[in-house]
Amino acid sequence: MTEAAGAARAMAAILRHAAAEREGLVSVRSDGDELVVASPGETSLLMARLPLSGDGLDGSYAPVNGDPPKDAGTVSLSAARAGLAVQLGRRRVTLRRTAEAPVEVEWVWPATAAAVEAVVSRDRLLEALPAGEGRITFIGADRQLLLQAGRGEQRVPLKNRTRRRKDIGTTVAFDELRRLVEAAGADVTIELADLRPLTIVSGAVRGVIVRGMPMHWQGQAAVAKTTHPQTPPSPTAAPKRRDAAADRAAERAARKREAERLAAARARDVKQAQRALGRAVAQLDAASEALAKLNDAELSANADQLGAALRDLMARCGDPT
Repeated sequence: MTEAAGAARAMAAILRHAAAEREGLVSVRSDGDELVVASPGETSLLMARLPLSGDGLDGSYAPVNGDPPKDAGTVSLSAARAGLAVQLGRRRVTLRRTAEAPVEVEWVWPATAAAVEAVVSRDRLLEALPAGEGRITFIGADRQLLLQAGRGEQRVPLKNRTRRRKDIGTTVAFDELRRLVEAAGADVTIELADLRPLTIVSGAVRGVIVRGMPMHWQGQAAVAKTTHPQTPPSPTAAPKRRDAAADRAAERAARKREAERLAAARARDVKQAQRALGRAVAQLDAASEALAKLNDAELSANADQLGAALRDLMARCGDPT
């Protein structure tokens, strides 16, 4: 596959990923002679560094409906009146700009290294991926990836040799993993570790799937409501006389604004607490899976109690006081 074809495949996959998200968007950021294009979702992120230049394209854009071509061969990005024009082969789509700034996405990439990096064929993995949720496990003795969903299972052979021989795995939403793998080149690396999100790497393409609370992206654009500017008063208009009723109305408006400010501040604090608790729950779930292999009932029971307490906190975190 040529570099241009790989970039086109990644761009098309990012568009599909964004369209599948409940509040999806496409983020574009220029970095030298490359464009960092990403689709940040609630529980996954897909991003790629494309060998394209594009001054003035930085921003956030709404996804488009429809399925872009999976193997267009070429891709180009350019400014359009409504936002961003994406040319995939012979097909052209326009993404509406929703914000001037791109979304910060780099923070979600795990800081810790993976315990195993399993290189597999992209096409073979896509054929084997089941639907729904299940578990993906690295089988060290057989040098395979085991995909389990319900009672069914599929195995994908590794293309590399790994030093690790101990099995390791994690639960995963296979439909979400498929959307990430579709962006990859001929080979894709599945990265696994305890207490770490599942990540994929394939050339300039990277993807991550997290568990727990949905992610909230800094700078994520919201659809703005249309506002109409007020007509300025005529210079010859007589000033209105303020009376007691107007003063009381002004006081009520001031109290309402203060109440709204306090409510907004509390909402921000609640979201921050929920995100922190969500990360703690995800890490504790991974720890529980590791403890289960020790066959220690007491440790597992303690982990379950901690998990129940954290989930209770999450449920009560947003309750009004």
